[in-house]
Amino acid sequence: MEEISQIDSAVPEFKKGRGPLDAFLNLLSLITLGWMSISIGIILFQIINKFFGSKIFDYTNAFSQGSLKFGIASVIILTPIFLAVSSWLHHNYKIGKLNHKSGIHRWLTYLMLLVSALTIIGRLIFQLFHFLDGDYALPVILKTLVILIIAGGIFGYYLYNLIRKDFSRRSIVSIIAFVLVVIVALASVVGAFFVVDPPAKARALKFDQERSNDLSNLSSVIFNNYNDNKKLPTDLSAAPFANFYDPETNQPYEYRALSADQYQLCATFSLPVEKNEQDMMLGTDNWYYHGGGRQCFTKSVQLPKSLGPEAIVK
Repeated sequence: MEEISQIDSAVPEFKKGRGPLDAFLNLLSLITLGWMSISIGIILFQIINKFFGSKIFDYTNAFSQGSLKFGIASVIILTPIFLAVSSWLHHNYKIGKLNHKSGIHRWLTYLMLLVSALTIIGRLIFQLFHFLDGDYALPVILKTLVILIIAGGIFGYYLYNLIRKDFSRRSIVSIIAFVLVVIVALASVVGAFFVVDPPAKARALKFDQERSNDLSNLSSVIFNNYNDNKKLPTDLSAAPFANFYDPETNQPYEYRALSADQYQLCATFSLPVEKNEQDMMLGTDNWYYHGGGRQCFTKSVQLPKSLGPEAIVK
């Protein structure tokens, strides 16, 4: 106990309890930088997919509004947090409240160097594999450049930070890195806003998606009901048909029996959705391809064998 007391008394009062703060700032800086870098990569990948994606069916080249929106939201939130935490951390090093030679700082710096190096190595292997596989597509090359630049920049900065000895004054490298982070993050977000759907359109698309899902499920219910009762319903007022209604207007979908085994379902869609080559290869249900406004689908409950109730849309 006396030895512990002597060690404790040998530590300057202003440095006591700084270990947790050192770990907190370094970890938060590390995590926000990693997340922010991945998000910037997501944005740039989706922009590449939008303008240079392959026309053949390939999940890696498919443009995704959801991924793009997640990247935008992450960069907008994480960039100021990372910059603020990094500035706070370096300020503490500058005034001597924290020690940049501490084990925490050095271990986490080496960890970031390791992650960056492995990312660069992994992407180079991926690129060489695609090259040997005959894939010289521009999106692969552009995405490789994006990862190499981001990971290479992080590796270079943290390597400099590791060998840096003087934190008592501003570093030109740190200032340049700070400005580059702001420029890259800002440019990525601004570029993303040119291709992302506005909130009003996204909301309309969600309603249309739900309408398509409802029509598909309602068709299955009608088909099962026909198999049980050997006739089509006269209307959709009874359960379980009444469980389906327009998500925006809360009105029931239009239904009309055309014959003993044919019926018609109608819904009013906000936006048109056209079938493309990729969707045709997927064989996605025809409910999801429609014009804008009131659209009607004629269905038959008498289907060829081995086909489900969603197989025929006239």
